[in-house]
Order: sequence, then structure tokens, then C-alpha cells
Amino acid sequence: MTAHDVEHALASIAELKLGSERECPKADSLLNAYFNERLHLFQEDKEVRWKWIGKELEGENLFCYLQVEGVSSANDLSVSNSLMQDVFAEQDNIVHLEADGRTLTQHFTLGSSSFTFSWK
Repeated sequence: MTAHDVEHALASIAELKLGSERECPKADSLLNAYFNERLHLFQEDKEVRWKWIGKELEGENLFCYLQVEGVSSANDLSVSNSLMQDVFAEQDNIVHLEADGRTLTQHFTLGSSSFTFSWK
């Protein structure tokens, strides 16, 4: 995602100014809260929580890092992803799940339901 788009999505909450000398001191916590509202992981009917690791900018591209612990297998992981869809109705979120040398991919568009990745 781009920093500009994320700043636009959170503009009603704070002026983030990502990557600048005047970056909002709460930028990481605000991004984490936004992700918690819009990105959900479940396995065996239990929500899988993550730890916010941080973010980095490469040009205008914003990379956010989350760490998931306590998951013994990527099999049957359900994902719901509506990031940026509150601002951009045409937003297509692509999730790649990598495990055991394989990659599975799913697209999430506005109104998409959760998707369960299965390695079977």
C-alpha cells in the first residue's frame, strides 16, 4: 500500500505525515489499531492475534510488519481483509500465505467474506 493512501484513510483521526521529520508520534499505534479493525485471522474458530513489529517506507510504498506466534501450521487459516476498502471501494487486497515451500494467494475486494487457506 502507499503511504499517501494510508494517510488518507486515517486523515480523520490524525495527520500521520509518514516518513517525515514531523511524523505523528502515535503513527505506529494508529496503524496497528486500523489493522486490528480491518484484518482478522482465525484458526480452529479462535482469533489469531499478532504483534505489531513496525513499518518502513521505500519511496511511497509502506510496508507494515506483523508477527504471529503460537500457530503450529498454516493449514486452515481463515483471513478477512478489508484494509483500505473504507476509502477506496475498488481496493483489491492480495494475501499471499507461504508455507512448506508453497504459496497460496487470495484476493479480497469490497464485500468479500473471509477465506480459509487449505493445503490439502
